Amino acid sequence: MELMTRITSFEDLKKIKSSLDSFDKIVEEVKAVSRDPVEQDQLLTERIVFDLIQSQARKAEASMSKQNNYNQEKAASTSAGNYHMKIRKQSLGSSKDEDEYKCIEEKVSKLIKKKQNKAKKAVSMRSALSSIPSPPPDMPTEFKNKIQSLHGFRVQLVIQKEIFHTDLSTHHDRLSMPKNQVSNQDFLGEQDKKKLKLEGSIRVKVIDPNLNEYELRLSEWKFKSRSCSGLSKSKRSSSFVLNSGWSKISENKKNKLQRKDIIQVWSFRVNNDDNPPIYGEERLCFAVVKLTDTDTD
Repeated sequence: MELMTRITSFEDLKKIKSSLDSFDKIVEEVKAVSRDPVEQDQLLTERIVFDLIQSQARKAEASMSKQNNYNQEKAASTSAGNYHMKIRKQSLGSSKDEDEYKCIEEKVSKLIKKKQNKAKKAVSMRSALSSIPSPPPDMPTEFKNKIQSLHGFRVQLVIQKEIFHTDLSTHHDRLSMPKNQVSNQDFLGEQDKKKLKLEGSIRVKVIDPNLNEYELRLSEWKFKSRSCSGLSKSKRSSSFVLNSGWSKISENKKNKLQRKDIIQVWSFRVNNDDNPPIYGEERLCFAVVKLTDTDTD
């Protein structure tokens, strides 16, 4: 709101929209100065505010003969809601201008809010990562024995992550494993990749923290983040997901899975007993290991 109260006319908003065309360039300049996301957000905000102040100074100088200092101070101290209504009446000449004003105003507001949320998310992510053991602990002996009893082989760590509320949601019924956090992308074989591409999911065996076995599905979900047109480019991300029965594991009280707990997901292979084999000679399996107990807030 503080930033928006600096915008005194419809023409100012047009100038801001024009300046945002080079927003990516400004971001790159800020990144060259600092690597800290929070500091980057602060510097970026200060740069935008500085540009606005400079623009207002030039305009004030040009229109000094038309407006006195008293009117400017009064306008600056007016509440944001009433102030914007006053500006619309004075500077907007048609309903088309009104619509364009609202559109630009919304874009500027969303951009600032997005940058603030990104900074908060970066702080939260750093806090989460700081609680994850590094280097990752080895697989517990009881899990090694369980996998050995299944004649499992090719054991490897897939991901070590913090449990989030959506991982425990019955509505979502899935454990998300963000692809950019997966420590070993080679846990999928060529047959697995083909099945995922053709059918969207594959059947897998999953061992829970209490060594119980479940039949679940492994899927790959791809996301495209929404962006405000003209202000930022859309980004793509993807996650591997254990679903179609994950809630049986997350809701099992014996597993005691809670938000902020740290877990590991390991993959291994067993010989396929299906006749005929559904997914080739080997079958993909997973083991979910709970590392920490964390009290929820």
